[in-house]
Amino acid sequence: MTISIKVDEAVQEWMKKKGRTIITVSLRATRTCCVGAEDVDISYKNPQNNNYMLTQHNGLFIYLDKGLPLRKNELHLSMMGKSIFSSIHIEGLMVQ
Repeated sequence: MTISIKVDEAVQEWMKKKGRTIITVSLRATRTCCVGAEDVDISYKNPQNNNYMLTQHNGLFIYLDKGLPLRKNELHLSMMGKSIFSSIHIEGLMVQ
């Protein structure tokens, strides 16, 4: 399966400023009092197992969990927040 990944320039700059080259995207189970759910987890280190696809994009190594529920075969990485509260935002997943 081929996945098209768009990475905004702001993400490239933020990663460079932080001295990071790895983005790992996976799902994390979350529990509430009554219902379980899944949330997107973004980390900046190599994954712990082989259940990931590796894609390189302009010097970034992007690991995607093979079980990610994609809307289409497209992901868009952009920045969200300001200053020290900035983080990477991912569009294109079927996660609520």
